Amino acid sequence: MTDTWAVFEPPDQDQVARHADDLMQRANLVRRDGWDQYRRIWSCGEVIGTALILGDDAEIQRCGETTNSALERWAFDLWGVTGGQSDADAGLPRTRAWFDSIRTAR
Repeated sequence: MTDTWAVFEPPDQDQVARHADDLMQRANLVRRDGWDQYRRIWSCGEVIGTALILGDDAEIQRCGETTNSALERWAFDLWGVTGGQSDADAGLPRTRAWFDSIRTAR
């Protein structure tokens, strides 16, 4: 039997840091090479996360998302089901701050 309660808990801080590192690396690749070769091989979540880092609203829309819906998707990855829902209910301040911190760290 697996522990299904873990999905409700936020990932550990190391996983959240790995998300940040991964998205920064992807953003650097897009800055260098453009989107064309990556949008077909990355998941939708990876593309919209990278677009959020880059502030690329056109790419977010290309994925059929808005900035808010993209942030909401990431809220659940970053904070788990319970934390993601509470952040979404509050207008996503924690998720926005997380993406803002990555953008300013570049």
